[in-house]
Amino acid sequence: MNKTYSEFLEIASDAARAAGKVMRDGWGKTHAIHFKGAINLVTEVDRAAEKIILEHLRAATPDFDILTEESGAHGGGATYRWVVDPLDGTTNYAHHFPYFTTSIGLEENGASIVGVVYDPLLEQLFSATRGGGALLNDVPIRCGDAQTLGESVVATGLVYDVWESARGIPEIVRLFQHARSVRINGSAALDFCYVACGRLDAYCDTGLSPWDISAARLILTEAGGMFQLYGDASDFEQLYCIASNGKIHRELEELLVKF
Repeated sequence: MNKTYSEFLEIASDAARAAGKVMRDGWGKTHAIHFKGAINLVTEVDRAAEKIILEHLRAATPDFDILTEESGAHGGGATYRWVVDPLDGTTNYAHHFPYFTTSIGLEENGASIVGVVYDPLLEQLFSATRGGGALLNDVPIRCGDAQTLGESVVATGLVYDVWESARGIPEIVRLFQHARSVRINGSAALDFCYVACGRLDAYCDTGLSPWDISAARLILTEAGGMFQLYGDASDFEQLYCIASNGKIHRELEELLVKF
């Protein structure tokens, strides 16, 4: 495919904005809620947003593979793969809590080369291309300067099987004991981007999926941050994630994965 990173970025941005319009049109309304697990929700807006994203991506890049949260894998064996979360923060959306996003990443042989995360309510488009830096609405962004965990605001999350499992809870307790403040916001991709622009200093979690991080990790690292997964589990969702401003990364490792 003879396209530049900038052209791929434009394709992803257009798709994200189209999905964002679907979310804005449905915002504040009553939704048909279905369950993928005991507390893992999906609405008709998730599916409508995914549909319009797929239409955009297939029209522009018909030979690319696509992996999406709602409908799974499309294609197989292509050099390029789009990785899509049409609505990251569905529980927030369904409960009219204004913290959610759409996330679209492009990978080349497994390596992230383009990332877009779009907050449709605040019209914040976070984006990055490999080697090209990270942007918020076309303005360059960088991670914050917090030097210690004690002066940091850190976000985390809860796994979907939290009712049956204590996985991740000990790490959350240690974060509360050592960080200046801890947030559980409900959208991993948006939290990554808040680290990238200095609103948060780190995001630490377990139970993430490829569509949660494909775009956001590129935005974070292009903004000067650090991203790493820990563990040797064959199940991706069992791995522990630390995404930080880079300056407090070692301290978080010592606290959370070398405990």
